[in-house]
Amino acid sequence: MVGNYLNAINGNYQTQAKLVEQNATQQLLNRPSDNPVDYCQYLTYVNNDVVNNQYIDNAKNGLSWMKGTDNALTNIVSELRTVVQQSNQAANGTNTLSDNQATAKQLMAIMQQVVDQANTEVGGRYLFAGQKDRTMPFKMSPNTVDRGLAKTLDGPQSAFFGKTVTINGVPTKEPGGLQIGSLNQMLSMTGSDGNTYYLDPSTGYVFSKDFVQNGYKDKLNLGQTQVTAADAVGRIDINTVAVLPAKTAPPILNLPSDAAAVTNFKGSSLTTDQANTFNASVQKGFINKYFDTINGGLTQAGLDLRKTGLATEPAAKDAKGNPLTFSFDTVAQHVVTYMGDDNKISMVKVSGPTNVVCDGVSANGPDVFGNSDIFGTSHGTAVLNDLLTVVAQMNNGNQKWLSSDGIHLANAGHDRVLQEQTALAARNQAYDGTITTMNQQNLVIQQDLNNVNGVNVPKLMTKLITAQTIYNMSLAISKDVLPKSIADYLR
Repeated sequence: MVGNYLNAINGNYQTQAKLVEQNATQQLLNRPSDNPVDYCQYLTYVNNDVVNNQYIDNAKNGLSWMKGTDNALTNIVSELRTVVQQSNQAANGTNTLSDNQATAKQLMAIMQQVVDQANTEVGGRYLFAGQKDRTMPFKMSPNTVDRGLAKTLDGPQSAFFGKTVTINGVPTKEPGGLQIGSLNQMLSMTGSDGNTYYLDPSTGYVFSKDFVQNGYKDKLNLGQTQVTAADAVGRIDINTVAVLPAKTAPPILNLPSDAAAVTNFKGSSLTTDQANTFNASVQKGFINKYFDTINGGLTQAGLDLRKTGLATEPAAKDAKGNPLTFSFDTVAQHVVTYMGDDNKISMVKVSGPTNVVCDGVSANGPDVFGNSDIFGTSHGTAVLNDLLTVVAQMNNGNQKWLSSDGIHLANAGHDRVLQEQTALAARNQAYDGTITTMNQQNLVIQQDLNNVNGVNVPKLMTKLITAQTIYNMSLAISKDVLPKSIADYLR
């Protein structure tokens, strides 16, 4: 009887103690033994809650980083808009040399501000340096260097000087010049006759400045839809085949022999891999023989691009019948180099593997300013160096160049940065939506936790008062329930 009574009163005490603990912790489950099945569910919900909150923190950190990046890009786009406006104004034929030089000084100051904005840092971390965010990513040269000069083709020029290429048996029209990003460009050269010529580095054909600027329009009026070999003054061997293994190296692209051959011309035959690697092959195999792969200056000390002496085969003739040789044109300008890397800073916002496109919250140099220029240089700074060319040409008073190439480069640079800002805004919006979704998911998780581990206070207090009453009553009647000795049973 004593044993039964003690078991019962201890049971009442344990029930009361459990209810007191639940009231103190406001949790139904304080250890696995309280309810193994519910406790297993509880641990799952707790883990979901931890993971969800971590993703929310990641997304908020990503938003903070992207907002800082967007602010810097907004300022850069605004500055580049000024460059576009001033370039259009400087291209006006009524401007004097002193007017353009004054504008060039203003634009040089703006370009320095753009570089400063590109070096924006938050908490000692540079926004546009990729994962090398402790290294200042952009540096402008203190002095000018001789950078090669490109001829930028507009839409009609790019179409006319395009090449017919057969890729895996499918005829395809490739734009004229070498396509770098949104630009289609040729290399500017000066002939031994003192005239300007343009070299299409994807074919090796050399064209006179007058033909590229105006003469091709006469051909269009006559019904010729594509440039031909007869329109060129000659062809230079660009020797791209030796650069890459024969399996991947594309052949030099050909042109129809003359206007009559345009219709039936089938063009060069390429594989998909050759077509994809063509620009890089031309840069490595030909252009980088003359141009520095780091800063766009000369390839080596003592090499003067203005004395290159390139010749066509067969030899082109000048007006007097003398053989023509060509040298590359250069422009003395400042250049910007990029010291960051191409990696992105990611803030994972959803479960599963990391996706750089979706989870990347940063914009590095190549993202904003381009991966390369026609010379195979300016990694991460192509837009900046092209715009610095505009500034240099403006300072030189070259209004004809500004009215064609300069305006085109200024607009292309502005559009490139604006495009990256738009892409960043889309990622920003995606992170905003993700945070909203995860906050809603957090409500569901909290409801699940409350269902399995939440305390109903009124119900708990009722149980606790009942348990306390029973326990106190059990103690009160113990003197009547438990006999003091065996004599109590004999009476």
